[in-house]
Amino acid sequence: MKYSTSFFFLTILTIQTFFCNAAHSTIYDSIPDYQNLNQRKLESAIKFELSGKNQNADTKSIFIKHWYESHNFHTIWLQKPISTLKTDTLLSFISHIDVHGLKPDQLDYSNITALRDELNGKKLSYLQLANFDIKVSNMYLQYCAGLKYGFINPKIIGNYNIPVQKADSVFIATCFNAEKTNLLNFLSRIQPKTKTYLTLQAEKDNYKSLIDSTFTPIPLLANDQTIKLGTRHASIPLIARRLMITGELPYDPNYRTSYQAFNLRLLKALNAFRNKTRLSIDEEIGNSTINALNKPFAEYVNKINVNLERLRWVPSSSPGKKYIRVNVADMTLNAYKNDTVALKMKVCVGRPKNMTPLLQSKIFELVINPTWTVPNSIVIKEIAKIASRDISYFERCHIHVYLQGEEIDPSTVDWTKITINHQPYKLVQASGRSNSLGRIKFNFKSPYSVYLHDTNTKRTFKFQDRAVSHGCIRVEKPLELVNFCFPDLNPQDKSRIQKNDLLKDKIRYSLDLNVLSKTGKDSLKSNPKSMRIKRVWLKPYIPIILDYQTCLVNASGKIQFRDDIYKLDSLLNMQLIRFHQN
Repeated sequence: MKYSTSFFFLTILTIQTFFCNAAHSTIYDSIPDYQNLNQRKLESAIKFELSGKNQNADTKSIFIKHWYESHNFHTIWLQKPISTLKTDTLLSFISHIDVHGLKPDQLDYSNITALRDELNGKKLSYLQLANFDIKVSNMYLQYCAGLKYGFINPKIIGNYNIPVQKADSVFIATCFNAEKTNLLNFLSRIQPKTKTYLTLQAEKDNYKSLIDSTFTPIPLLANDQTIKLGTRHASIPLIARRLMITGELPYDPNYRTSYQAFNLRLLKALNAFRNKTRLSIDEEIGNSTINALNKPFAEYVNKINVNLERLRWVPSSSPGKKYIRVNVADMTLNAYKNDTVALKMKVCVGRPKNMTPLLQSKIFELVINPTWTVPNSIVIKEIAKIASRDISYFERCHIHVYLQGEEIDPSTVDWTKITINHQPYKLVQASGRSNSLGRIKFNFKSPYSVYLHDTNTKRTFKFQDRAVSHGCIRVEKPLELVNFCFPDLNPQDKSRIQKNDLLKDKIRYSLDLNVLSKTGKDSLKSNPKSMRIKRVWLKPYIPIILDYQTCLVNASGKIQFRDDIYKLDSLLNMQLIRFHQN
């Protein structure tokens, strides 16, 4: 009995294997007549091709597999009669993907083009047709999702912490439904079309046309010398020639004789270049300017490419109509109302070793005359070293030292013994004009212990390079920013306007400034103690974005380039070069 049962199951297994192998053999068969395709064989081939894509599949591949499964493994790009018209339309768009900063073969362009040519030559089997259909679907979705949400996951770029939108099942359904109806129209509509994006693309075309232009590198000046206005120098003709290439100076075939001295015409052109690259505007030429002039044009193309990618990253939540945006690379803050810049100012950001994190949050609180609890890292790396040489530092800077909640005399501490493994003290700087946070702090939620704040060192705003902080953002116009954070009220709402005016005057009085409103003046006379406040809770909160754009468009519609202070351009450019469709 056991023998007969075993024989029965062996027979069934043999039959299943036979038919399975037979089915697989048919999907490998060549197709002599595409007009008489066996739809069931083609569906079997699609199913077989997808069966090997379970392990380690990315989200996009999983979505594609589910789409085929939910549509009974019907082909997406191959319909009777067999035509490559839609594929050709897609390939035409992919062939021009350089305008977005990638190369066609990064989306498998050559391989799919070769398969398309074989298909047109009627040389493909059912399995190859299935493979072609799936590959085109992958290319299509990668292209559409990349243009809509970015080709690179920003999480792999250090310091980027802003949640961004990603392709989901709804987006994939939209893409594949558009493929059925009007592919050309959909591919045209999905191209990014913001003013900044289009301006960057146009500037990229300009720099690409200059890549083959040659100019003699300008020698650096020895011993930090400069070329002063009105003086002659051997490098002046070279500088003039370089500025002619990019158009800041009109072309002059006799430039070697026309430009031997640093004249006003050259200064005007040079300052136009320096304004574009955020160099100091003055009447001298130094090595920082020469280094910028010597930069290869290909570097500008790469810089534009990475900023095009950043523009494709769409934050998961919209900041709304009123918000603050800090461009860390530009070291500026813009406060927006209804897409219009209502307030602009300089800021100081973190040094390269103390990078300001890139994030999105909401300012919920204003702290007036804040104290500053010194971070341990600053105590260990900086203050302990200063204190070991000069104990009067604590008194000068109004810093109090605490041990287990009790204030102690800093002179009783051996500051040379402070290490990362031994730092039991809490250092708090008292509020006031000498406080490192200045007189106002703007708190927003983040896991990085950073915030916007005033500063007691206003001179730093005169620096061209303002990457000088430990990670927080120093604002140039704190009081103006306070006023921006207040809600915009209906002019007819007199009661709320008076309350706001009083609150603003309380802030001013707490900062030792004159009270302005009648309500504030009356309150000061009747109850002066009530005019001193320590914090203001904002309602509604003010959205804030800290981002990093090294290419931007100014109010005149001109491209501006900024230094890659955190080397994030280099990292993103490397990821774009390495990108390849899975």
